[in-house]
Amino acid sequence: MVADYSRITIKLQDFLVNYLKTSGASNFLVGVSGGLDSAVVLTLCALAKPKNTHALIMPTKFSSKNNLNDALNLCKKLEINYKIIDIEPIIQSFRDQISEDLSRIRAGNLAARIRMCLLYDYSADLNALVVGTSNKSERMLGYGTIYGDIAYALNPIGGLFKTEIFEFARFLNIDDSIINKAPSADFWENQSDEADIGYDYNQIDMVLKEICLNKNKEDLRKIFDEKLVDTVFSRMRANEFKLKMPPIADLNIN
Repeated sequence: MVADYSRITIKLQDFLVNYLKTSGASNFLVGVSGGLDSAVVLTLCALAKPKNTHALIMPTKFSSKNNLNDALNLCKKLEINYKIIDIEPIIQSFRDQISEDLSRIRAGNLAARIRMCLLYDYSADLNALVVGTSNKSERMLGYGTIYGDIAYALNPIGGLFKTEIFEFARFLNIDDSIINKAPSADFWENQSDEADIGYDYNQIDMVLKEICLNKNKEDLRKIFDEKLVDTVFSRMRANEFKLKMPPIADLNIN
């Protein structure tokens, strides 16, 4: 069943406008990669507050030219202000200080956290809210960098599964060049989100939606591929800390 994206669009615009009003901030700021999630978020912000929406594009040496072109074209299509910062020199300065070869995962997390630092620094100059781009599938799996792409002031798409984001993007008339590309954080050459997880989002979302209906692991192993179910539950368990505030020691002594 296809969601009512017309009503969802109105509701998310209201969410963005009302949060901006109560926050005391003046603008929205979105990190735009040329990928699907950030394209949907930027479009929603531009629909809600076209003159108050800004984008920061932060490529590395691994960022594909297609992604950069898609990000630029989207900003121009929406007629919003944007800025490009090549973060490769910043990453290299970290490498020089660390003085060791970084694994792909460490290098990717570093890039995500550098982008977060730049977004929050730029947001202070603009009096802007950093708007998140993590969808519900990513959030449930913990597929993201803590204090990196998971760091934001508010998130309009955190309640939509990745498969719904594809549908939503078509409703919002986002270019096919963005919709049809394989999901990727561009952390390294030819990096693929679905390859990292081991399954495509159609498979993953079928399991996640059942979990949201309170189906347990054993029941789902009877319906879906057992390895798929085990992978989803394992990722959720290992990464659930990313969705919680850090615990604070209780100093009350009885």
